[in-house]
Amino acid sequence: MFDERIALKIRLDQLADAEVRVMQEFKKERAVIFSRLQELDSVDESDDRSVTAITKLGMPPRARRGRRSESLTKLRETAVVVLKEQNTPIRGIELQRFVEERTGKKIANMTTFMNGLERENERVRKLGRGLYMYEYDI
Repeated sequence: MFDERIALKIRLDQLADAEVRVMQEFKKERAVIFSRLQELDSVDESDDRSVTAITKLGMPPRARRGRRSESLTKLRETAVVVLKEQNTPIRGIELQRFVEERTGKKIANMTTFMNGLERENERVRKLGRGLYMYEYDI
């Protein structure tokens, strides 16, 4: 006998299949966009500097306060690289693990580290509780 319960279960299965297909399409499109962005990033930096100079309209670069160790700079650069490699949001603990493995240095407080990175790099975004992502289109 075909009742409403069976119909609902069938519809749930159909939704799950459709969801998987849509996610796969997003993943493919994200990969194409990511590879194109990497191509654009590899353009000569002199072109980038001229564009930056034009957009800032001759304003001097902001001076940074305090000292920053080379190891912190390396950790932040590595974190940005990992975020760029990820096509989806990544949990802070996973990001911390990747960065520590690649640099061999420990991050004592991930929240403080990411807050500083977000202030430094406007493309690094916190999406929610412990989820971070590199946004290409701002």
